[in-house]
Amino acid sequence: MTGWPRRRRALPPQLTAALDPEEHIEVLADLADGKLLAASRFGLWLVEDEKATRLGWELVAKAELSARVLSIIAMQVVGEFADGTQVLVDDPAREYTLAGRSGLTDVVHNRVRRSVAASRHLGYPGGGGWVVLRRVPGRDGLRRQVRLDAGTDPGAPGLAAAVGAVADDLELNPQAG
Repeated sequence: MTGWPRRRRALPPQLTAALDPEEHIEVLADLADGKLLAASRFGLWLVEDEKATRLGWELVAKAELSARVLSIIAMQVVGEFADGTQVLVDDPAREYTLAGRSGLTDVVHNRVRRSVAASRHLGYPGGGGWVVLRRVPGRDGLRRQVRLDAGTDPGAPGLAAAVGAVADDLELNPQAG
């Protein structure tokens, strides 16, 4: 016996207005504070008041769920090396308390994991970072990124060349990452 068909929940107008033409929401989740999180193939949306803002999957370093609190470590672009590699640093954790059960955390984990094609940690004098090749939804090819360890100077002599060498190796040998 089949049940009644489930009706899709209407999207808030501020979210509908902000979506790209080819972007569709996969899952919605209510938050305990009355806000809303939504996930699409392009990123994680926070809907609050009269605005909706997207955090692209290529800028999410980690996602973790504990006791209904979804913790997201987002990154911000602080520069770019001459070869086009984005230089990233972690933002403080963003925490969202879910109001109930949803498939949101599964979608978030899958999207973040699938965005990483290859990665390897680069130790470097005075710091280092994770060199990552990322898939960016809606864009062909892979984007090179380096997520700097705390305190690493992106202008350290030779760092850009070392990151480039690791990224080149990852492109040639992605399983070696």
